[in-house]
Amino acid sequence: MSEYRTNSSIIGFIEKVNTMSPKDETGDPNYMLSLARGLEVLRAFEGQPSLSAAEAARITGLNRPSASRCLYTLVRLGYVREQNGRYSLTPGLLPLACGYLSSAPLASASQAISNALRDRLQETVSVATLDPSDLGRIIYIARAERNQIIAAPLMVGSTLPSHCTSMGRILLAARDSGEREAWLAGTTLERRTDRTITDKTRLRDEFVAVAEQRWSLVEEELEPGLRSLAVPVRDRSGAVVAALNVATFSGAHNREDLIENYLPELRAAAAQLERAI
Repeated sequence: MSEYRTNSSIIGFIEKVNTMSPKDETGDPNYMLSLARGLEVLRAFEGQPSLSAAEAARITGLNRPSASRCLYTLVRLGYVREQNGRYSLTPGLLPLACGYLSSAPLASASQAISNALRDRLQETVSVATLDPSDLGRIIYIARAERNQIIAAPLMVGSTLPSHCTSMGRILLAARDSGEREAWLAGTTLERRTDRTITDKTRLRDEFVAVAEQRWSLVEEELEPGLRSLAVPVRDRSGAVVAALNVATFSGAHNREDLIENYLPELRAAAAQLERAI
């Protein structure tokens, strides 16, 4: 499935640097345009096993000489390798991701709690946050899989659209309304299935409902046959910092069963995660 991107190697960059497009900060004297360009080139590898310099330029919007210099520098630093004119990531990036996963209490506690909940429910459990540079997608920071329930595998660092996922709706509903409206105004909502909500007024109504009930149930909007239920995870100040969900096949559990039996389990696990962070 080409729409979602997986690259656990750069999750540390995403969380720590809050990468923005090089075009966004050119008026800021403290903004390092060369660093931004290099990170944009790294981001271009998401979902791509390898890239040419021309492909990196097209994805990032940089000119080809700039993209080539970034790739050359990344090769020299050991983060990228080159073979026959194509570039791919190296294990040199993994310590950066590991640094985030081991040092952030949210990430380090999420996997153990997800594993325990999966074992109790015998269903796939995940924790995700919003991509700080793009409200239109979520980033998985923990995943405990029972069965592969969507067409392509998901793992830590994988991303999915936020508008048609239960965790995405939890996270978007918690954002400042002005920030959310600015994102909605500038985005086109992708239709993933015939049930995906792409009408912005309907989606706004969903955000209101999710904020009031403190859970989100999404049925076959991301993929046919997939149903997921999510709840918020809050930090000590009360801000929503992540979402925890359970995902299952639509034929295995109906809506009422998920709400009655799984929602209390999700809330208990979220409370446990909140105490850990």
